[in-house]
Amino acid sequence: MLTRIRVAVLAAGSTVAMLAAVAPSAHAGLLSLSTGSCGAQEYQPFTPWGDNYYYVKAPGGDFESGASGWALTGGASVVSGNESFNVAGGSHSLSLPAGSSATSPTQCTGIDHPDMRFFVRNTGSSSSRLKVYATYPLLLGLPYTAYLGEVSGSPTWQPSSAVQIGLLNNTIGSLTLGESTISFTFVPADSTGHWQIDDVYLDPFHRC
Repeated sequence: MLTRIRVAVLAAGSTVAMLAAVAPSAHAGLLSLSTGSCGAQEYQPFTPWGDNYYYVKAPGGDFESGASGWALTGGASVVSGNESFNVAGGSHSLSLPAGSSATSPTQCTGIDHPDMRFFVRNTGSSSSRLKVYATYPLLLGLPYTAYLGEVSGSPTWQPSSAVQIGLLNNTIGSLTLGESTISFTFVPADSTGHWQIDDVYLDPFHRC
């Protein structure tokens, strides 16, 4: 019995060592098997709405320098008009008409069930929804896109509901003990909405 236990422990150790050897650092776009930090969380943008967690801004997520690093399709474009709460200041936002999409640059994220939030409005049909997806690397860096859910919007700017990235509890959480990279894609769900988003934030360490 002791021999069998010793063999099992050695096999598990060999597996961890093998995974560590083939997984480069998260900053190279792959999963990391060592714990790490995604850096300082600098903002509490949603405190007025009862959310006191600290966030980091998605790269280019205020759209004040255009959409540098973002992949825009189907007529998505940076337009004049900032979210009305001026959480990050500025004078621009991202327009998402029907048939468009916008994908953010990648950024660092932890494994502890992070949330992401942003400011949103919809001047189209009230029944329309905005879909949110996340793309992240599986083991060996293979990209995977997961559907996170959808948000509603009104003609006036509002903070979105917290989009919980539960996929990190399932897929990423089972493969890494450290940090990874993630990007987000926003897609109008149908032809009846006309969406704008602004000030996209990620809380990479929020525990649900």
